[in-house]
Order: sequence, then C-alpha cells, then structure tokens
Amino acid sequence: MEHPTHNIARVISKLGVCSRRQAIELIKKGKVQLDGKTVLDPGTMAAFDSDILIDGKKPEKKEKIYILLNKPAGFVTTRSDERGRETVYKFLTKVDKWLFPVGRLDKDSEGLLIFTNDSEFGEMMTDPVFGVPRTYEVLISGNLSDKELACIRGGTDIGRGETAKPASAKIKNTVPWGISLEITLTGGKNREIRRLFAVYGKTVLKLQRVSFGPFRLGDLKPGEWRYLKADELRKVRSKK
Repeated sequence: MEHPTHNIARVISKLGVCSRRQAIELIKKGKVQLDGKTVLDPGTMAAFDSDILIDGKKPEKKEKIYILLNKPAGFVTTRSDERGRETVYKFLTKVDKWLFPVGRLDKDSEGLLIFTNDSEFGEMMTDPVFGVPRTYEVLISGNLSDKELACIRGGTDIGRGETAKPASAKIKNTVPWGISLEITLTGGKNREIRRLFAVYGKTVLKLQRVSFGPFRLGDLKPGEWRYLKADELRKVRSKK
C-alpha cells in the first residue's frame, strides 16, 4: 500500500527526527532535499517512504517505541502550546526519544492515548481505510429518546460536510443529571463526539477513551503510562 502524502515538515517530524517547527526551520535554511532537490517550501508534499535527506544524510533509523498513556483532562496533546497550557508530554519526561501522538484527544477529554515514533504504525491506526475501532465512555447532560439514539446509530450530520456514524452506541447508566453511554467509532473527525451530541442539544460532561484497536486502558491511573507489548502490536500488524 502506498503511503499517503503530507507536507514535508510533517513527514520529517513524524519520522521522529525533530518537531514540526524545527523541521520548518531546517527546510527554510535549505538543509532538506527531496528526491535529490533542495526544498525551501515546508508545504511541499512528500510521503513517508520518499527519498529525504537532511544535511545530506538520510534520517537515522530510530528504535521504535510504543507507549500507552492515560491522559488526564486539562492537558493538550501538542508538545508545546502557544497559549502556555500544560501538555501531555509532561508525563513522558523520562522518555528521551521524540514521540508523536497517534490521533488526539482534546484538552477536556481523557483516557487512552498512544505515542510512537513509528509513522507506519501511526498511519495504520488512524487511516480510515483500516477502520480501527476506538471506544469511548461518555457522560452527557439530559436524556436521549429512542428516536434520537436510533438516529445517532444511523449517522448524524455534524457540519463541515462531515457525518458521525458510530459503529455502536448504547446507554450504560442513567444519573439524575444525564446518562452515560459507550460509543465506538471507526473514524477520527475533530471533536466528533462533542459535535455529535451538540446536534441533539446535549453537552458532553465527560469523555474518556477506553480502547483503541486491541489496546485497552486497563487499570492505568491518570498520568500513568506503559510500553505496549509485542503481542498487542502483533494484533495490529496482522490486520494490515
């Protein structure tokens, strides 16, 4: 399968060489070549298997690392934030390798978040072609009628030309101020679940990702992380 193309600054960062911001600086200084030609535009399109040189050398092959973090609410998923908000990398200070998040969770969401420096693995987990399921536990304000729940399961227009179509959605519990649901998606649109319930006039009070493909949050406490196991990773690669 051919790798999809992205801007070359993103490709370099995903290869684990440096941050995207640093990659942009390298490109602007004329230190990056693509297929034998110097690139000066960070927006130039490239694939992860393109012939890329930095300072005349191929990016070093990095030891592949896979980490599962239980992200607490209140942290953004970027390495640095221009607004000074705390980031999830606060919990990975003991890891001295450049890692990127596989998919994202917004600041107010919590739960399972995977980090790696393996771009192929990252694409395989997030590319809609593979349809890797991700399951969330959601607490919303108010209730849902049977008709609304049926509409949610069937697919909902959430604006921007996008449709949220959960693979499954079931009510787990009712509380005085709302209901909790378990929802499984195979896509990864920006703030998809929050936008989905907003259509029905509901506010998401808590959003936690509990599984992503074969990976489970388990008993990790907020802020704790662990390395993914070889047998877990084999389950992903067997579906390639």
